[in-house]
Amino acid sequence: MTARIKAAKAAAAKRGDGAAIDWTALAGHEAWFDRPDALEVVQSRVDRGELTGEQAALLRAWIVDGYVVLPGAVDHADIDGVNAYVDDLLQTDVPNPDITLLGFTLDDATGGAAVPHADLVRLSPAERQARARLSPWRIHELWTRCEPARRVYQNARLIEAASLIFGCPAYPRSTINFYLGSQQELHQDMTVFHVFPGNYLIGAWVACEDISADSGPLVFSPGSHRAPPYEKFANHPQDTLRTCPLDEYAGYYAYTNALAAEHGTKQFLARKGDVLLWHGMLVHGGSAVRDKALTRRSMVIHYLRDGADQTGSIVGPYNWN
Repeated sequence: MTARIKAAKAAAAKRGDGAAIDWTALAGHEAWFDRPDALEVVQSRVDRGELTGEQAALLRAWIVDGYVVLPGAVDHADIDGVNAYVDDLLQTDVPNPDITLLGFTLDDATGGAAVPHADLVRLSPAERQARARLSPWRIHELWTRCEPARRVYQNARLIEAASLIFGCPAYPRSTINFYLGSQQELHQDMTVFHVFPGNYLIGAWVACEDISADSGPLVFSPGSHRAPPYEKFANHPQDTLRTCPLDEYAGYYAYTNALAAEHGTKQFLARKGDVLLWHGMLVHGGSAVRDKALTRRSMVIHYLRDGADQTGSIVGPYNWN
C-alpha cells in the first residue's frame, strides 16, 4: 500500500505543482469489516478457534451497528487525576504555558476562542468558574501534559479492542478533553481525518463522570456507518471538511442529518469509566444541553492502524490547521 501511495503521489506531482492524488484509482480502500462477507469472516474465525465468544460478539456488533460499549474500561483513579488536573487550571494562579483552552469565552464580545492558560489566570478563580460554563471548550492533546491522561491514552483494554477490530495493531492518535457538552453538529470522523485505507479509524468516548440526559450527552446513529459516503467527498482522504469549499458544509450536514433521521439516534448515558467505541463513518454529535449548570466531562481518543494517516499527502488550501 505504501508503495502505491508513493507512486500516486509522484504521478500527481508530475501532473503539476499542487496536484492532488486520485485516491479512487488506488485499490484496497475497503476495511475488512465493511465488506459484504464480514460476518462470514467472523464466523469462520470462530469455527477455527481464533476468536472467543466475547470477541466475536464485539466484532459482529461493530459490523452491524458501527459501535460497541466497554463498561468500566477506564480506571476511576486515572479519571479522577484527569479531572483534578483540569480543575486546577480553573483554580491556580500559576500560568501553564503548555495549555490552551479552545472555544473558551474569555471576552463576551468575541465569544469562544483559543485562550492560553496565561490569559485565563488573570481572572479570579470565581470568574473563571463562571466563564467555564459559557461555551463548550476543550483541550487538545492533554495526554502530553498530564500523567493520568497519558494512562488513559495508553489504556491497554482500549488498544486491545481497537486492534481486534482492525485485525492488526492499533495506536492512539490524538485526544480531546471536554468540560461541557459539545453540542457538535452530526458528523462522521472520516470527514475530519485523512485516513487511507478507508475506515481504519476508531473514536473512543470516555465518560469522565456519570452523564446526565440534561448535560448534552453524545448522540449517535446506529447503522449509519453502512450508508454510502457523501457524494462530494468521493476522493477521500483528499476531500474532507478540512479541504472542501466552505459553502459545501451545508450540504454535508444535511446529508448527516438525513442519515440520523433514517437510522434513528441513541444517547450515550454513560457511567464514569464507560467507553463508547465508534466506526469512523458512524454519524454522531453532541445533543442539546438542557441544564447549563451541568458539566459533561469526557475524553475522546482516536485510533489508527499503522500507515493509515495520510495527512502529509493531502493538498490544501485548508479550512483549519
